[in-house]
Amino acid sequence: MTNQQSTYRQIFKATSIFGGVQIFNILINIIKSKILAVLLGPTGIGLFGMLNSTLDVLKTITGLGINSSAVKEISEAAGSGDIVKVSRILKTLQRWLLLTGLLGFIVTLLLASHLSQWTFGNKEYTWSFIWLSVVLFFAALSSGQLAALQGMRKIGYMAKSGMIGSFVGLLLSIPLFYLFSYNGIVPSIIISAVCTLIFSSVYAKKIKTVKVNEPFLKSLGHGLGLIKLGIAMMFSGSLAIIAGYILKAYITQKGGIIDAGIFQAGFSISEGYFGLIFTAMATDYYPRLAAVNKDNLRIKDEVNKQAEIGILIASPIIIIALFLMPVAIRILYSKSFLNAVTYVNWAMLGNIFKIASWAMGYVLLAKGKSQIFICTAIFFNSTYLVLNITGYNWLGIEGLGVAFFIYYIIHFIGIYIICSLFFNFGFQKSFKKLFLSILALSIVAFYIQSVENIWIKYIFAAFVFMVSLYLSYYHLNKKIGIKQIIIKKINKNGKRF
Repeated sequence: MTNQQSTYRQIFKATSIFGGVQIFNILINIIKSKILAVLLGPTGIGLFGMLNSTLDVLKTITGLGINSSAVKEISEAAGSGDIVKVSRILKTLQRWLLLTGLLGFIVTLLLASHLSQWTFGNKEYTWSFIWLSVVLFFAALSSGQLAALQGMRKIGYMAKSGMIGSFVGLLLSIPLFYLFSYNGIVPSIIISAVCTLIFSSVYAKKIKTVKVNEPFLKSLGHGLGLIKLGIAMMFSGSLAIIAGYILKAYITQKGGIIDAGIFQAGFSISEGYFGLIFTAMATDYYPRLAAVNKDNLRIKDEVNKQAEIGILIASPIIIIALFLMPVAIRILYSKSFLNAVTYVNWAMLGNIFKIASWAMGYVLLAKGKSQIFICTAIFFNSTYLVLNITGYNWLGIEGLGVAFFIYYIIHFIGIYIICSLFFNFGFQKSFKKLFLSILALSIVAFYIQSVENIWIKYIFAAFVFMVSLYLSYYHLNKKIGIKQIIIKKINKNGKRF
């Protein structure tokens, strides 16, 4: 097996593992969303989404981005094989996140009535935010455990932690929705946070470290390096989440909680359910890129490989989703959410550009270019918000989908220009051909799905899907040897019997 093939297999393996975790989490979310949809309708989905969006804003701002910047430091230290350095970074991370967790708890507690007013236009949910303040503390601690696992590239441990935590959280949440209706939403969010903390801690303890005796204040001093990049990442992350929060609040107050619930359903499908590609990027790809951040040629190679694997895996999913979305919406939620279909269809097209632009975007993180990162964050998030508000006022829920599609074209072009100018980056010919082929197939599928004649629609749908499937299989087999892997597995299983 060549080095190129080995690298492609590593990328595919990581994507497959976290794809499996994501599929499991999707099933958990499907069950949870279905229960909320059936018992509480779009209002329940909207309430659940708005509370979580508000918490995401607070987590990002009060967390100072330390957990994300620590991944870069941990991966570099782990690559050098210096266990003492790794242990010191982990201790520093743990102590800083203890402080940021307390900060998040206090800020949420003090701003509870204001958060209710800003989010829902009234103070009816003040006590909800008071109770949810503990989530900020739990989330900060669990983010530290997950950052440690990610930086050390403990893929299996991260997968198990996420799956078990999600499953236990679901089991404990179902009775709350059934027995307490809307009043069960807040306890459910708290329980999920506790489960995440417990199981991330269990697996983080499996990381081999040595004892580091360092005074608390000195340890905090060592963490100032994490803070510099972390604040830049926090600023960028908070802008993205704040933009999303403002958009959802705008939809809630202009179109009502039902529109917010329909948008949340569509957003969950296009972002959450489709997120296995992006989850793989955030877990295995980022540490791998950070480890070679000083070598532009290796970075270029890693970006091209990640983008290729991402788009090959995504292509059949995007095309089949375009045709089955009305059925999927009914299964995942109910017919009350069918207005989300047009949003998701446009978002599916946008995801093609998103995969490539995200692969490039991680270069800024791996390089630690905080100033460029902040400038791009301001521009792109402002653009995102303006496009979405304009789209919603123009075409309602469908306009949000059109805005998503246009935004990621702009994002793709912008990030490409930045990476080309500062890091001499460029996509290889093989990726460009692949990208244009898949984009063309997806556009054809997008227009076919609107055909009214069912026979014509699904005959062409089957044809386009099979072409996409063959294209993905052909290129994946060429790059990682899928056929060899399958034959090897069959032979291995045959010998057992």
